[in-house]
Amino acid sequence: MLKLSDIAAKPGQLSALEPQAPLPLPAPYDDIPPRKQLDQKVLDRIDLSLDGFSALGLVRLQTPQEEKEFVKRFVSGLEKLLSPDNNWTFLKQLQLSLDHCARCQTCVEACPIYTASGHNEVYRPTFRSEVFRRLVNEYGRPGGKTLAWLKGEHVESNAATLCRLLESAYRCTLCRRCAQACPMGVDNALLTREIRKLFSMLPLRVWPTSHSGHTSGR
Repeated sequence: MLKLSDIAAKPGQLSALEPQAPLPLPAPYDDIPPRKQLDQKVLDRIDLSLDGFSALGLVRLQTPQEEKEFVKRFVSGLEKLLSPDNNWTFLKQLQLSLDHCARCQTCVEACPIYTASGHNEVYRPTFRSEVFRRLVNEYGRPGGKTLAWLKGEHVESNAATLCRLLESAYRCTLCRRCAQACPMGVDNALLTREIRKLFSMLPLRVWPTSHSGHTSGR
């Protein structure tokens, strides 16, 4: 089982979706051709470190300076996301879902992506949300870094963490079944949408300059 800290520390690909793991599809969709292997030039250019797929075609960062700027802009985006002036429409709902998760995992079996994947940990809705929650608490709130280390909840904000978090946000259908199942009313779909919104506001080097269609492969 993956640990939350693995999103930053584990080298290579965080997880793999084995062909036999997902739930079988009904006919005629059960006859799925083998997945196309990508050219090595694409593999060298596109970040596939979450699960071997890319919904966004994120470009691999090449230098420590680029990575440092990426993290800096992410932290700046967090400040805007948590600001009443910049996010007044959803800030209250966001804070409630960030602060009131009981970690009971009641919601996970309601998630069609998690269950259909064969219970792959990367697709568990609370995995993505808890990583985001820890990043918000550590880098978006006063005294957060000290508290994160004291509570054992530190998550390193490097390029691997942020690219994997962003890709993970596009493994969610935003169906909100998890919110319906949650006894606390925590809305993981809202958190996912706020992750997407946060990254969409940032002029990041990881966004492809020219990209058509989706990229997938190992």
